[in-house]
Amino acid sequence: MPIVELLYFDGCPSWQRAWNDLGEVLVASAIDATVRRRNIDDLPEDQRHGFAGSPTLRINGRDLDGYDGPAVYACRRYLDNEGRGWPTPERLRRALEAAAADG
Repeated sequence: MPIVELLYFDGCPSWQRAWNDLGEVLVASAIDATVRRRNIDDLPEDQRHGFAGSPTLRINGRDLDGYDGPAVYACRRYLDNEGRGWPTPERLRRALEAAAADG
């Protein structure tokens, strides 16, 4: 079962769209996952590593784009979604299905 984290901070409103899309993709795909929404400001420093801007989606501990660097406090843009602040539902679906298949 995939573990999905949506990391964000309140200054970037795009996380809300990513959160809604994530829920819709999980329901439509019937993928069973553990899902957590986490405000980066509430996390200890060691858990902020890999935060590539708000919103960051991690599936099984890995960033959707593979980012593994220091925390970036900025609003994130997803190139696969024409630079919008959230990934496409199709991208989310593919990543979740791959994670579910990996067990």
